[in-house]
Amino acid sequence: MRNANKMTLLGAMLMTAVSAQAFNVKGTIVDKTTKEPLIGATIQIEGTTTGAITDIDGRFELSNLKGNNCTLVIQYVSYQSQRITINAGQKEELVIALAPDTQTMEEVTVTARKNLENERTLQLERQRSSVAIENLGAKEMSVKGISNVEEGVKKITGVSIASAGQIIVRGLGDRYSTTTLNGLPIASPNPDNKLIPLNLFPTSTVKNITVSKVYEANAFADYSGAHIDIGTKEQTGEDFFSISFNTGGKFNTLGREMYRMDHDGTLFKTPSLNSQLREMSLTDFEDYARKNTLFNTSFDVSKKNALPEFGGNIGIGKNFDLGGNQRLSLLASLGLSNEQQIMMDASVRTLEATGTTLNDFNYDSYANTLKIAGLGSLGYSFRTRDQLSYTFFYARNAIDTYMYREGYDYEDHNLIGSNSVTHIYSLQNHQLSGKHFFGEQWNLQWGGSYSQTSSDEPDRRQIMFIREGSELNLFKLNRQETMRYFGTLDEKEWVGNLMGEYKFGTQNKLQAGFTYKDKSRDYFSTRFYYNLNKLNPTIGSIEDIYTPSGYLNQESINNGQVVINRSQQPKDSYAAGTKIYAGYILADIYPVDALLVNVGVRYESSRQWVNYAEDGGTQQRRELNSDDLFPAMNLRYQFNKKNNLRLSFSRTVTRPSFIEMAPFLYQESYGSAQIRGNAELQNGYNYNVDLRYEFFEDNGDMFSATAYYKHLENPIEQIQQLSGGATIHSFKNANNGMATGLEVEFRKTLAQELRLGANASFMYTDVKLPEGGAYTNTERALQGASPYLVNADLTYSPRFGETRQLSAALVYNLQGPRIQSVGISGLGDVKQQPVHTLNFAGSFKFSEKVAVKLQVNDLLNQPVIFKQEVPSTGEKVEVERFKRGSSFEIGITYTL
Repeated sequence: MRNANKMTLLGAMLMTAVSAQAFNVKGTIVDKTTKEPLIGATIQIEGTTTGAITDIDGRFELSNLKGNNCTLVIQYVSYQSQRITINAGQKEELVIALAPDTQTMEEVTVTARKNLENERTLQLERQRSSVAIENLGAKEMSVKGISNVEEGVKKITGVSIASAGQIIVRGLGDRYSTTTLNGLPIASPNPDNKLIPLNLFPTSTVKNITVSKVYEANAFADYSGAHIDIGTKEQTGEDFFSISFNTGGKFNTLGREMYRMDHDGTLFKTPSLNSQLREMSLTDFEDYARKNTLFNTSFDVSKKNALPEFGGNIGIGKNFDLGGNQRLSLLASLGLSNEQQIMMDASVRTLEATGTTLNDFNYDSYANTLKIAGLGSLGYSFRTRDQLSYTFFYARNAIDTYMYREGYDYEDHNLIGSNSVTHIYSLQNHQLSGKHFFGEQWNLQWGGSYSQTSSDEPDRRQIMFIREGSELNLFKLNRQETMRYFGTLDEKEWVGNLMGEYKFGTQNKLQAGFTYKDKSRDYFSTRFYYNLNKLNPTIGSIEDIYTPSGYLNQESINNGQVVINRSQQPKDSYAAGTKIYAGYILADIYPVDALLVNVGVRYESSRQWVNYAEDGGTQQRRELNSDDLFPAMNLRYQFNKKNNLRLSFSRTVTRPSFIEMAPFLYQESYGSAQIRGNAELQNGYNYNVDLRYEFFEDNGDMFSATAYYKHLENPIEQIQQLSGGATIHSFKNANNGMATGLEVEFRKTLAQELRLGANASFMYTDVKLPEGGAYTNTERALQGASPYLVNADLTYSPRFGETRQLSAALVYNLQGPRIQSVGISGLGDVKQQPVHTLNFAGSFKFSEKVAVKLQVNDLLNQPVIFKQEVPSTGEKVEVERFKRGSSFEIGITYTL
């Protein structure tokens, strides 16, 4: 009896000690069906204000809890809430599975759920979407070493990147696709491309990328290829502060000599032309130029050894609980990086119909790049589910390229060129949006954005030399070889969107909305040509091309040996704009539980105009106005929870770009292609049919197969003509064209933490070209279209304990042959040959705070080769070759 009393007393003392000791609770919240982590789920201790929010991996932790036990209340939008009682002695990490709220989940559309960064979460979104989509999240992009959106979209089935960053989707060029930021259109600063350069968006600012290749009536109708939506990050998880740093470089660049023409400041600064030089009369300019220094830079070229590249990012996220179901969230991110690239022994040539070479140049290229990107996001939630959000995004990509060229032109001159091109793209975007609920059936969504983009070419310079025997002299054939160019393009775009939604029955809904877009563009350029006819340096005094300031200087200008002529004609500028008023009605209807009918119609009233000057200086205005209806139907039939069959029909439009409507000449450098727009262009219309089968496993494995057909009515095609040694490009409406193909994609778990993903596209395109061009073939594949594309990746992500994790990925891409430029005057098409690339990305997470990474890009280091058919001889002649070179990057991230 005495021993029993002792045991009772000892037990009571132990219970008291346990009661007084604080304890911690850790766990992961997952979807009960798919086992995917749920990001942003809330965990609250019942009866208190203590709680947590799950992170990107669905994990949470509650520290210093008092008492013997506590009850957790777990909640997540579109899932059934759950209550769990935890004892103080609980040591195992919890895995809590939430069951989806079936009625709510069936209503999910592309933009219904926020904070979609996790691969499995995105796959569930894809599976349940009303329309066929493909997506890529921040976590997957990090594992695969994807640094910006351009690299990300290349991993999507049927998408490739052509020269100058042009997006090709299903063989359809840049004009057939559209880009939005958080669902709202965004302007492009590139005069040649409809889409904004996607490398402006680093993945450090991106939540996910969603690509839809079928049309839905609530989007602008100007795409038949793809609608690429870039979702920026927002603060929905726990508070954080992170900082990352990386360094690296290209193996063919590090430590080697980098050449660069004299520059005004750094790439942080945009050089500008003194407005006085542009505004004064020609007579006043000629007098002023003889007596004053016009520019801050010369034609001299400096050199230094290439240093390693550096980059970094800093981010912060903070939540503020305002009480009464009110919450404020803040996220800010700023990233900065530089790049250097040397391409040696590259070559380019042009041919005539017999296969004889007209121009043949070898070149070395030296590029310096600076990238800056900043993101700010402010969210306010109130009442039960209402939300307001503001997003600010800023990006600046500046690239300065020096090129040394040597070869022969079409008149057999042995020429050497010294070229410098600085191109600066910048974007500033503001977005304000809201979502409001009125009971269970009604909600209202609205949004507005303002974009300001610019494309600057400040002080593009060129000086040409001729080698005559053993001597090097200035080349003076037509007084245009030595020149400077200043060009600026500014674009502004306002967008407003208002949509109301009514839900009826258990799953049906009806949407109606109005959208307005107003875009304006201003472009102008000024050229300065150096007349060197009177400048005759001492014979043999020109030893190299890098220090022309010894004879081409202000003294030679003052004494009249050099005359600077300003070329600023009315045709060197234009103003353009477009306004679109649109309204739509869209419904999701379930005739039976397994069948979703997404059907809608959109009305767009488009007013597009360009003010320009003809070659003679006469001012003209070109207007292209249209009022159109764009119907769309997307069907989804669910055989069961794992199998979907989708069928889509739609009509869409392809509008000419501003530069294609403005008949002025644009030329980047001496001997390069010239572009002239066509004031007679009309809209093209596209009729699209898609059939897709999808299979999804609970563990994240999936398979899909898609067949599609597109009929192109009056497609806009590029035509070409020869003028002397240069090529003039213009545009016309063809009679018709088509694109059809098959796409296959799968993801498979091979072993624990080892996954294989792959996709392949097989395409056939055809267009009948309009009359008026000098092209050899009147019928051909679409320019830029590859008959096949392949992507594959192998990822291994094992965990070691609670926090340590290794991620390693091999990422492969195959881009099939495609037409780079159309053959003219009896020559065949110039085709880029197949390109294979292989990248490796690895990272190791030591703890919740510290992670390191290693990345090697383009392990195969294949040259990019272009060949042209010569029908008269049956040969395929190489006309261009360059090699970018392999690169590496190492980095470290620290998170608080």
